[in-house]
Amino acid sequence: MHRLIINKLGPIEHSELVCAPFMTLTGFQASGKSTIAKAIYYFRTIKEDIMELAKKQALNGTVIEGLEDEYDIGSGAGLKQKLENYLREKFLSTFGSSWGMANDMYLEYWFTETCFVKISLKKEVRYQTPNYIWITLSPELGRFLQEKNGCFSVTPLGVPEEEEKWFRAELYRLFDDRSSVVYIPAGRSMITLLSQQISYIYAQMDDVQKRSLDNCTRDYLERILRLRPEFSVGLRGLATFSPRRLSLEIVKHALKLMKKVLRGDYRYSNGEEQIVLDDGKYVKINFASSGQQECVWILNLLFYYLLRQERILFIIEEPESHLFPASQKYITELIALVKNQGHSVVLTTHSPYVLGALNNLLYASGIRESCSQKVREIIPQELWVDFHGFDAWFVKNGSLEGCMDPELHMIQNEKIDEISKVINEDFDRLLDLQEEGVT
Repeated sequence: MHRLIINKLGPIEHSELVCAPFMTLTGFQASGKSTIAKAIYYFRTIKEDIMELAKKQALNGTVIEGLEDEYDIGSGAGLKQKLENYLREKFLSTFGSSWGMANDMYLEYWFTETCFVKISLKKEVRYQTPNYIWITLSPELGRFLQEKNGCFSVTPLGVPEEEEKWFRAELYRLFDDRSSVVYIPAGRSMITLLSQQISYIYAQMDDVQKRSLDNCTRDYLERILRLRPEFSVGLRGLATFSPRRLSLEIVKHALKLMKKVLRGDYRYSNGEEQIVLDDGKYVKINFASSGQQECVWILNLLFYYLLRQERILFIIEEPESHLFPASQKYITELIALVKNQGHSVVLTTHSPYVLGALNNLLYASGIRESCSQKVREIIPQELWVDFHGFDAWFVKNGSLEGCMDPELHMIQNEKIDEISKVINEDFDRLLDLQEEGVT
């Protein structure tokens, strides 16, 4: 089971959590939810980083035998050192400058009992740079990188597909992880609002300007620019290309939930993103509601990878943004539907409606077998959330509090009602004043 440790990074003082297949993070703004989500993204994408570095190494022909030694920090020639250099830059792009961070900041991610990566800070002696980012790889990972240094051959068509497939299987085994990562950040509406201009804006940016975007936002932006043409036939047209092993009922249910949230169907046509209405008319996405702009690419990405049947870890920030409570329920159900098809989810939320919807799905899963048919009539079984693979955390005062009820196997109501409690306390005080006759 994967395990994450964060010490003194951003708002987080110290936290440790075991990563469940379905996790929710809730709490007040600026409490550290995004810090945790970005840390998971940072570590879970390392296997893809290694794959790309190994391919570039082969294509560029930069392997120098004898310079890949475990203790040869300065050469930069071996795959191990290339990964360390890359992870250093990736940390800065994901979390910002280390200069203002505490000296004892560190991050650790344990993929298995013997495979881990640790990020910490130390004083740089050569360039007098404060808080130099130090990368520690587990001995098992270090040996793997040394053994695979220069492992790819190169043909006129690039790295042979069979070699790439073999190397990926080795990475899956080493990291105990077959999932690719799709990060969906908060603040999506601005990218959607500039839909028609965003391709031009991004193309005009040089590499330095692109690197100024945080890593997660850049990944999200590049992903939607790459995938938009796939939706030229609309959602239903895209569904016709789904693999046969995916149940037609699952696809229909996903489309139904998406329609309830989006109030139309998405289409990318003639360079425009559109919401197509029931009468065939459409609205350009930059003129759609703020709720539609916020949720459209959550829906699209969930549906696209549902059809592709690739294992994905979805990291979704605030899916409830600008959505009416009923739509928050439907988008939560869509996330659960997709998760139950073999994917994983990390969800950050401020919404009691999202947490309440998840509790319904957890409760439906836990009702005794004799009632299961009646439960299905209320909540379809493909939406049920198995509590064995679910965990919920409350981020507060720089640390994590588990907020699962150990007996009911549901999110604790007092955590869901945290803000309601504050509001109700104020109201009770006002009532007390009135009863006392104070004006």
